[in-house]
Amino acid sequence: MDVLLLEDRSTVVEFYSPKRPSSATCRFLSPAGSALLTPAVTVDALSRTVTAVSSDLEVQFTAATGSGSPVAGRRYWWRTADDGGQEALVMLSEYDANIWTLESGVPSDTVRVGDTLYGARLTTTITAAAAATRDVNYRIEWTVTNADGTVDVVTQIAHVVRTVYRDAVTASDARDHLARTWPDVCGSRGYGYFRSLASRASARVWRKVRASGRFQHLLADPNDFEAAGRAALELELLDEQMVPANIIDRSQYRRDVEERMQREIDDVIASRPYDDSDSNNITDGAEMNRPVTAIGARRV
Repeated sequence: MDVLLLEDRSTVVEFYSPKRPSSATCRFLSPAGSALLTPAVTVDALSRTVTAVSSDLEVQFTAATGSGSPVAGRRYWWRTADDGGQEALVMLSEYDANIWTLESGVPSDTVRVGDTLYGARLTTTITAAAAATRDVNYRIEWTVTNADGTVDVVTQIAHVVRTVYRDAVTASDARDHLARTWPDVCGSRGYGYFRSLASRASARVWRKVRASGRFQHLLADPNDFEAAGRAALELELLDEQMVPANIIDRSQYRRDVEERMQREIDDVIASRPYDDSDSNNITDGAEMNRPVTAIGARRV
C-alpha cells in the first residue's frame, strides 16, 4: 500500500527488501523528482540461531541464541543450515521468551538446529520539514545492499496528507470474522496471521479506490469502506481455499464477492463529498457523484 505521511509531522516508515539486507540508504523525493531528504536507515539487527526444536508441526523452536528482540507481526529472513543455505521471508506470529511460532513456512519442510533467523525490516524517518507540503506521489527510494553483495533500488509511493484514515479491515476485524465463520481455523492462528490478512484485504480496497481516480484520505468519511473491507476479506480467504460450505461454484462466488466489493466502494464514492483540491473545504470545489469505474462497466 502507499505510504501516508501526515503534513508537518515526522513519520517512521518501514520497508521489506526483496532480499536479506545488510545495509541501506534512502532518499525522499518530491513528485517532481528532486531529493528533499536523505534520512538514515536502520536495519533490524536481529540474528538468532536455533539450538533446539520443540515442534515442527507448529513451527516453534526454543533456546535460540543470538541478539535482537523479536516483534510479533514482523517479517524475518529465515536461512537454513543445510540445503545450500536457502532463504525465505517468514512472519513471526507469536513468541514467549525463547519459544517462537512462525505464521509462514520456512524454506525447507522442517525447522532444524542451526537454522538462523535474521532481521528483515528497514526503517527510516521522514521529518516534519520534508513533509511540509501536502501533495501526492512523493517517492521513498531505497538503495539496499544485500547480504549476498548485490544491490537493489526500490521505490515506495508516498502522499503527504492532512488526515489519515482507518484501514478498511483491522486485525481485530479479521479475527472476529474468522471466529464466526471458521472457528477451528481461528483458534489455531496467531496475531501475525490476522494482521497480515487484514493488511492484504485493506490493500485490495485501496487499489480499487485508486483505480477510480480518487484517494481515500480526500473522501469526507473514509471509514465508510468497512463493508467493502469485509468483501475484500472474503476474497483473501478464498485465495487461501477457505470457501463457505454452501458454495458449489467457486468461480461464480468469486465474481459475486468482487462485484459486491466494487458496489460498496462505488456507493461510498458516489455518496460522499470529495475534497479534490485537498483544501479542507468540501463546499467549494468538492465533487459529488462523479462517474466511477465498476466491474463489467465502462467509465463514461
